[in-house]
Amino acid sequence: MDNSTGSHRTTQASIAPARIKLLPLVFTLLLTGCATVGTHPAASLADALTICRALYQEVDAVIDREEVRDHGSSPVRGFPYLRTTRVLASLRDKLAEPGHWRTWIGHMADLDAQARALELRNLSVPIGGYPQGALLYELSSCREQLVTADLAHPERRALLRNAVHVQDDYVAWWQVLGLYPLTAPIVSAGISAWHNETRNTFSTKLASLPVAGRLVRWMSTSSSIPLNVRQTAEILRRSLDPLGIPLPAATDLDRLFDTYAPLWEVDVVDENDRIGMLQWKNGPVIDIIRPTLYRKVSHTRLGNQVLLQLNYIVWFPARPGNDVYAGRLDGINWRVTLSPDGEPLLYDAIHNCGCYHEFFPSHHLRLRKDLPAFYFEPPMLPQQAPAPERQPLVLRIAHHTHFIQRLYHDESPPGLLPAPQPLAREEYDVLRSLPADEGYRSLFGAFGLIAGTERTERFLLWPMGIRSPGAMRQWGRHATAFVGRRHFDDAFLIESLFERTP
Repeated sequence: MDNSTGSHRTTQASIAPARIKLLPLVFTLLLTGCATVGTHPAASLADALTICRALYQEVDAVIDREEVRDHGSSPVRGFPYLRTTRVLASLRDKLAEPGHWRTWIGHMADLDAQARALELRNLSVPIGGYPQGALLYELSSCREQLVTADLAHPERRALLRNAVHVQDDYVAWWQVLGLYPLTAPIVSAGISAWHNETRNTFSTKLASLPVAGRLVRWMSTSSSIPLNVRQTAEILRRSLDPLGIPLPAATDLDRLFDTYAPLWEVDVVDENDRIGMLQWKNGPVIDIIRPTLYRKVSHTRLGNQVLLQLNYIVWFPARPGNDVYAGRLDGINWRVTLSPDGEPLLYDAIHNCGCYHEFFPSHHLRLRKDLPAFYFEPPMLPQQAPAPERQPLVLRIAHHTHFIQRLYHDESPPGLLPAPQPLAREEYDVLRSLPADEGYRSLFGAFGLIAGTERTERFLLWPMGIRSPGAMRQWGRHATAFVGRRHFDDAFLIESLFERTP
């Protein structure tokens, strides 16, 4: 969302009076419908559901007009009170009993409730003059009625099962227009060159890695005692919901995040290499005075199991330079996928553009032998993950490019390097609604992209079908392969690339 949209956000008149003129009637009918359900159950319930769908339609129209749509989860076509993710969509064929349906729909209802609260807060003025709290209450009441009706009718459940889908983040007609069969091999050659350069870096002894500035370390503060493998496994076991999704309680999540948090070791040359906190000041800016680690929980699948993932995300002011990859904002998403037995199964990382996806598998995984040979970007495996017995792992990060150069356990004598600087902790979702000069703004705009972070490389790589390659974007919108199709949040990412070791 760029600053040109500001003119749409300044006055009450900007909120499409033609689209909101029905809202007072909708509210009145909602109250009337709810009050009369007990008198004429069948007719009144049908009327109430119709009114509720109209309310969602009206609210969606304003949200889209004001360009405050949140793209962290995907709307479900025909079910505007639900949103989904790739993992939830993948579970639609695993609904074997009524409890599964209730849990599945409940997760999607929660996603919509969270997103709508942020979208309404990001509006310049309340819809139709109604207080945000009142509108959220009515939407919540309607969502509950609509979900109850969906669960009660097999035909609605069948429609929902077919409708739950997340579109991929590739634009097929761009690939057609860009003569993908001819241009993809050229891009593959460039990717192979980066792979070779990365392998050379990782084969260099740690002590011999060049340092252009000085090494600075950051670490999130923690007062909890790290968990051992048995304790981690117990948390995962007791947090399973009816669909087998691990959903640890807040206190358990804090301990998990603290246990597996990496130590960030950056070659700092200038302020662009310093970790900071994102703010909105007439656009996104990084405050390096307040270094911050952003946390996000995600899930993936391996066979019939759903695995918990811990995402650790940091931001830098920019990737400086004069090449096609330079631009405002940069960052890294470090992810730890936990096995049900309590051990890290896989580490992987991307830059916050979705670029430079690297995998660090544990000894439990090996690369599949049947991976495609053509029009396929092979995964980058620069290093086997170190043994998990000791934490934290140190991420050595290069200056300016912010490439990961090594993953290692720190064995240097105490005092050899300065103590890590503390990282404040924030939930990643705060970026979806940041305080601004007037109200709140999401860091992310259309298609989850962060306006102003565009790179020149987009003019070269658009035939691969990825929108604005190199630009920073929202979690859940990361296409990670230029050749072929791959998403950071793919429910079957691990098993599509790896198999368990014997």
